[in-house]
Amino acid sequence: MLSVRSPLHPRPGSRRLRRRARRALVGAATLVLVAAPLCAGAQADERQDAVDDQAAAQRKQAELAASLEGVSAELGQAYIELQNAEASLATAQSELDDAETVLAQKDREQQTAANRLAVAESELAALQEESEQTQTTVEENTSSVADLVVATYQGDSAVTSWTYVLSSDSVEQLTDRASTMEIATGVQESVLSAAEEERAQAANREARQDATTERVGTLKAEADAAKEAAQTARDAAQTKRDEVATLKSEKETAAANLEKQKSGLEAQQAQAAADEEAAAAKIAELDAANQAAAGYTGSSSGASASSSLGSGAIGHPIAGPLIVASPFGYRIHPITGQSRLHAGVDLVASSGTPQYAGVAGTVTHNINSSCGNGVFINGGVINGQSVVLAYCHLSAISVPNGATVTRGQTIGLTGMTGGATGPHVHFEVIINGTEIDPMTLPGF
Repeated sequence: MLSVRSPLHPRPGSRRLRRRARRALVGAATLVLVAAPLCAGAQADERQDAVDDQAAAQRKQAELAASLEGVSAELGQAYIELQNAEASLATAQSELDDAETVLAQKDREQQTAANRLAVAESELAALQEESEQTQTTVEENTSSVADLVVATYQGDSAVTSWTYVLSSDSVEQLTDRASTMEIATGVQESVLSAAEEERAQAANREARQDATTERVGTLKAEADAAKEAAQTARDAAQTKRDEVATLKSEKETAAANLEKQKSGLEAQQAQAAADEEAAAAKIAELDAANQAAAGYTGSSSGASASSSLGSGAIGHPIAGPLIVASPFGYRIHPITGQSRLHAGVDLVASSGTPQYAGVAGTVTHNINSSCGNGVFINGGVINGQSVVLAYCHLSAISVPNGATVTRGQTIGLTGMTGGATGPHVHFEVIINGTEIDPMTLPGF
């Protein structure tokens, strides 16, 4: 016996289907909820990438500026301008190459679209010509069929075989007339058949013509779009060509200016060497006094001496994170090509950023064409070690020569005086007469 389930007792399969549907809806809703944070996360990542790229570019520029110490600001700026022009030119040239590639692709697409349109238009023209050529035949067949219909309606074609027999004078004449009647009947059938065939062909031709007309319209739209895209690519490529030409001119100007500024390079190097010797002599004098003081224990190694100072014995020259633009150590000067010891560390800082005394001590001004506005801070003996700090390129010195400062006291503002191309912190630490890498100090 067949059983009938009421709506209150649905089949088990129906319940399974509904459960699947509910799970699908829940899954879809979850996907939507998850997709939104994913999109937001992607945008945040993209923004962070842009911020990182900008920071990297700024660090690179700061590193370049810091590496140009020891030459005049004019010469250093000329070198930076040349480097920037070369970098911009390389970028623009790469973008131009990409634009030329896109242009070539768009030109090919335009040509392909134009060729397809030309083929379709040629096919449409052939169909139209064929239609015009056969129009006469259609009209003739139509006329013939109409004549036959009229003749049949009027009874002209109601000629029977008895008519042929009665009107024939001989067997030969009867035979000829019978043959003629068959031919006439065949002609009528041929006319009707040809008319029907032509009608079918005309209908097929019209359908093809309509389809081809529609295809021509579509291909024309595609060809117009391809032409517009090609023109856009052509304009973009021309813009890049103009940009490259301008940047090439700027590069040539920057190169010429650099060569002009190089004329005084030898004198600048000589002055820098003299300033360095004078600074070294002053540091040696301060260190000798420290080593003669009570409580000095000394050390044969600057590195081991720095580690023995204890955590935080020497404070940071600026507040906030320390971002190194140019590290301590030997480096190749980008203009002179000489390898020289960079006795301090260059830290990234904007113009006007306060700089602080890393130790308590006595201030000695060190002002010359290389260091610009600089100071020495003689910290005396700290944990048995002789400690002298040096700062350069300050825009202003905040303490008088010979003054005593406390650790953390403002001694000046960040600038780019002397042989500096951009504002930054130049900070040196001399322990027991030996320059050390400040970034190896405890707390740095």
